[in-house]
Amino acid sequence: MEEFNLVNLGNIGEPAADVTNNFINKVSSALGWIFTPKNIKPAIIDANKSIIEEIAHREDINPIERSAIISNYKKFVKEYKNQMDVMKVALEHLNPNYEPEKVNDDWITFFFDKVKNVNEDYMKAIWGRILAGEFNEPNTYTKQLLHTMSIMDSRIAKRFQKIRSSCFFSPPILLAFMYRTNGDGIKNIKAYDKMKIFIYDLRELDSLGLIQYRFSDFHTLVIKNKVFYYGNKVIKFDTDKRTIALGNVALTSVGKQLCRIVPMEYDDRILEICLDSWKKLGYNPVVEMIENDGNFS
Repeated sequence: MEEFNLVNLGNIGEPAADVTNNFINKVSSALGWIFTPKNIKPAIIDANKSIIEEIAHREDINPIERSAIISNYKKFVKEYKNQMDVMKVALEHLNPNYEPEKVNDDWITFFFDKVKNVNEDYMKAIWGRILAGEFNEPNTYTKQLLHTMSIMDSRIAKRFQKIRSSCFFSPPILLAFMYRTNGDGIKNIKAYDKMKIFIYDLRELDSLGLIQYRFSDFHTLVIKNKVFYYGNKVIKFDTDKRTIALGNVALTSVGKQLCRIVPMEYDDRILEICLDSWKKLGYNPVVEMIENDGNFS
């Protein structure tokens, strides 16, 4: 692969010199990039302007070709900047004891090919956390997740965040509890609509492979450990029932991966809906407050 030198990473914050350098070296080795030393600060923006101006005034190149060259060059620079932005986010989330040599080069290549077209800051933050997460725990995030992320925008990601807010942690698993129904005894559709959790959101997330949505019935699961954590609250089911109705939504493997990255926002309204639904389902939930930072999962 052709090597090139375009962007200086010298102004990226340093969690530790070795952490930063090992990360950069691994990525550059996988992609064939060269990064300038930290004590060199080339005028990248001015250089880009000079290149574009030079091409624009080249009379030996016809106007159509000049336009194509300039357009492609600008596109290339924009894509590369997107990749650099994501790398900067990842550096903020790397663990000091991560082992970069264990990260697959093909995964890195696939990741950066997808992330080059990500322009929204909200999505860059998610992509950066995925990159850091893979370096911290290799083989955690699949190419299927990266593909799904590549066709998502911040609007869809924020819709998924509402699903994330409906998740409870029952060690060692994460479960989504959502009862968006007007069935016998449980009528919650208006309550979910007030929180802007609409049916078309669920169908769209289902089509992306992040959840499995059921309109008319509930997903069920045999659960032995009937203790669930939600922020600083622990909920215990006082029931002998072995099978628990989870609700309309079940997380897919890709959805569970994304839950590790999307910020968790605890919502008392969701908890109230679940508590009411659990009472009607005969689970007899008991709520206790605990000392916890709210970050079980």
